[in-house]
Order: sequence, then structure tokens, then C-alpha cells
Amino acid sequence: MNKYLKVLSLSLALTSAAYLPNANAASSTEMLITIAETNPVLVERLNIIALNDAELLNQLLIMAKSKPELLERLMNLAETDPEMFARLVTIFNVKRDQGGKTILTNMGIEDNDGDIDRV
Repeated sequence: MNKYLKVLSLSLALTSAAYLPNANAASSTEMLITIAETNPVLVERLNIIALNDAELLNQLLIMAKSKPELLERLMNLAETDPEMFARLVTIFNVKRDQGGKTILTNMGIEDNDGDIDRV
């Protein structure tokens, strides 16, 4: 059983790291290994998300910023209140450029005429 969990956690870490930006991949992989060593139930939950919704997994890992406690809290929110989690994702993804123009990165990029171009 212990060997199974280690193999599962390693495969989850490698799979998850593929969805992350390169700058955060190492720290996220370290976070996933830490979770695998301390919280196998959370690894199972992450594995289910990885198999069913890679985009959600990617968003969770980005928002958690390599903090296992934050990852678990975000997962709990995504499972118990998906609407509120979706709002947080939108808020998290909003960035302002120097001109004060809002760009929604999860929808696309807003161009000068107000249309949103999907990327």
C-alpha cells in the first residue's frame, strides 16, 4: 500500500508539473511530494481532479502558490461551493496593465475596441 501511494504521488507530481508554468514547476512538485508524504487522502483527491479536470488542477496549483494548506482549502472550496470558487478564480486572474485596462486571463485578452480575443 505504501509503495502504491509513493508511485501514485510521484506520477501525480509529474503529471501536475506538466501543467504548470516552468517558473513554478519545481516548487509545486516539491509541494506535491510533501503532500504525498504527509496527507495521502489529499493525494487521492488531487488524483481524481487530475484525471477528470486538468484545467481545475492547473488553476488550483497556480492559486495555491506551493502552499499545501492553501491547496487543500482551495480544493475544499471548489468541491463545496463551485460558484464561489469560480468567482475567486476570476478575481485571481484579473490583471491590470499600466494603462488601467482590465485583462481577464482566463477568458482571453481584451483588445482596444473592447472585444475579447480568445487565446
